[in-house]
Parts: sequence; C-alpha cells; structure tokens
Amino acid sequence: MKKPTLLFVEEVRNSLSEKVVSRKDIQLVLLRFKQGMYFDELYLKKTATIPCFILDKKVSVKSEVKRFKIFCKDNNLKIDYFYNDSEYNQETVQEFAYSLGLNGALNKDQALCVRDKAVMKNRLQKIGYKTMAYEETSSIDDVVSFAKKVGGFPIIVKWRKGLSSKEVYKINNIKELQELGLDLSKNRYIVEKYCLDLIWCIDSLIQNGKVVATFYAWLPYTNLSFAETKEKFAQITVDKKPEWFNFDGGEITQDIINEIGLKNGYLHLEVFVSHFGEPVICEFAWRTPGEHMLLNHSIVFDLDVYSLLIDIMISRKIFLKLGGNKCVGDMFLPIKKGIVANITSYKDLEKLTGVISGDVSYNIGDILEPKRQYTSCAGWIQVEGKTKEEVLGRMIDVYKTFKLKIK
Repeated sequence: MKKPTLLFVEEVRNSLSEKVVSRKDIQLVLLRFKQGMYFDELYLKKTATIPCFILDKKVSVKSEVKRFKIFCKDNNLKIDYFYNDSEYNQETVQEFAYSLGLNGALNKDQALCVRDKAVMKNRLQKIGYKTMAYEETSSIDDVVSFAKKVGGFPIIVKWRKGLSSKEVYKINNIKELQELGLDLSKNRYIVEKYCLDLIWCIDSLIQNGKVVATFYAWLPYTNLSFAETKEKFAQITVDKKPEWFNFDGGEITQDIINEIGLKNGYLHLEVFVSHFGEPVICEFAWRTPGEHMLLNHSIVFDLDVYSLLIDIMISRKIFLKLGGNKCVGDMFLPIKKGIVANITSYKDLEKLTGVISGDVSYNIGDILEPKRQYTSCAGWIQVEGKTKEEVLGRMIDVYKTFKLKIK
C-alpha cells in the first residue's frame, strides 16, 4: 500500500515533530524556514534523508510556490496532506499551502481568525460567547479612554498576534505604559480588561470537522506572571471535566470549529473560569499547546495523543474513549540573569514524591539570559498525583527544593 505523503511544517524541534519524524507509515516532507533554522547538528543529521523544503519568508509567497512545485517535480513528490503547528508563521505558511491547494490548508480568513486576537474575539462574540472587554488601540489616549470605560486599571495591553506571552503587559497605571515605549500607532496592539479568574486550557482533537476528544488542564499560575517574574508556572491535566463547570468545553470548541470551518487538527482553547463555573473565553489557537501538555494528556489517559494527532493529519480514522484515574502536570523552573554558581540537579528533584520526568537545562558556569516569555525557564519537571490539588502540592515541594544561585 502506498504511504500517504505529509508536508509537515517544522519551526522547531519538539516532541511532536520527533514523533512525526519517527513514523514509518508516512512519506514525510519537511517544511522549514530560512529565517529560523534553529536545529542542532545532531538533529539535522538525523533528518538529513527526509526531503526538506526551506521557505524564504523574505520573498513572495507566489515565487516560493513556484519553487516548491519544481522541488516536488525534482523529488517525484505528490503531497497528499499538509499540517502546520507553527503559531508565528501561521499566516505565511497557510497562504503558501492554500495557494498549492493542499489538503489541510487554511484560507486567508481562517488563518487570520486563528492568529489575530481582535478578529478572534469578534468571532467569539458573534457566536454568543463572552470575552473580556477589549478594543483595538492606536494611541495612549485610546488606552486611557478604555481604562475609564472598564472601571480603571489594571488593564492588559497585548500584541494582537502574540505568542508565549510575548508583548503582553499588565498595566497598573498610565506611567507604566509610557515607560514601556510601545509604538501603538500601527494598530499592532489591543487593550483588554484584566481578569482575576484563573485560566483553564481546553484542548480538543478535531477530525472531519468534529470534536473527537477533549482534555482539561488547570493553570494555577498564569503564563504572564511567569514571563514577568520567573517564579512559578504550572499546567495540570485533570482526568475529567470538573463537576463545578457550568459548561462543556467540547461544545464550545465545536461551535468555534463550525464557525471558522476548521476540519482536521488540534484546537487549543484558553478560558477564564469563575468560582461559579462560568466561562469567559480568553483566546484559542489552531495548533498544539506547547512542549509538555500533550505528554501530560497522554499519561493521564494512557494513550498517545501525538500519534492520534498524526493519524488525523493523514485522514486515518481514530477511535478513542477517554478514561483516566489520576492527574499529571508539568512545571517550569525559575530562572535568573547571570552566571550559574549553583543549581539543583534533576537527580535531586526526581527523588521527590510524584516526580516522573523532567530536565534541568543548565549547569554551573552557564550564562543565563532570561527572555520575557513564559517558555524561558531553567528547566521543567513533570509531576503526577490523584488530584490536581495533590499535584500542585507536590509541585510546590519541588519549588521549595530547587535552588538557583547566580554570580
């Protein structure tokens, strides 16, 4: 039987791309970016035999489409399926794939909707879902006016096409905004009412335009707080929808899928949930949620979410029934600027109750340069427990044990 040919966008090496690369039942073609070849030599050597098209974002999509057609002809390739997991390159690569008529590509309106937070919130409100109050902004005066409308500071100013909490700012007064020196004139940012409720992530596998599985994960600390303070961040997958939720995350996701016309892939939804179980939609993305959450889901439900998603990419029908009896989360370790004088090893942390995996990324003598994004950290630890509260308690023990001294 002929293997299906999958064009897979690989922005960075991660657990999903490694799973795709390891599949023997697919004829794989990689698409990477000339402006962002962040792959180590060992991995490049490992994947050297896989056909790879390197897209140049500095030239027109039209010219890259022509070049790709020549690439396929030269390599005797016919692409059956396309999958993109890059948030940053979403619009460019979808335009490229849609121009080629690839199975799995998004049109211009779809790509904008899953990328631009203003457009996204408009569509959510259109189908009857509540979001935090927000406005597009082009000046400091706009921000001041908005703050008055929603009852004052704090408010959130964010890049409307941001990711990983990059260019997301909690503003407590107008002086803080002025000191940031943001260029608001280009309509690049939106301003949003601040929400005190904690985020829940609701992730769904989508096949043929239908939600086939939904996973719930609790974030006891916000992405933004870790981007700013580098103290604590965690995301904990639970084994079932919390009973106190007055909504069904799968139904919300299905409504979004229907509205935008998405077909096959993974929708990552972030929802503020009040103490009364009422949802306010924060945002969503047509991609996986990052490096470790899929692994958490997989362990909780004793299945391979990566392989299920890859089956969806190539139109292989999936069947699953979720049933879990524990909770699993991952946490990011604090990081500071400077040279590492002392750091707790993973060998010490893995002795703690509930720790099942992880990594400490640095050693004595390493130079640390934290970035203002929530994924910039000193390492990660995966923890399991019977309940989300037990997992969080064990995570706090890890935070108490982990020491990082710099000079």
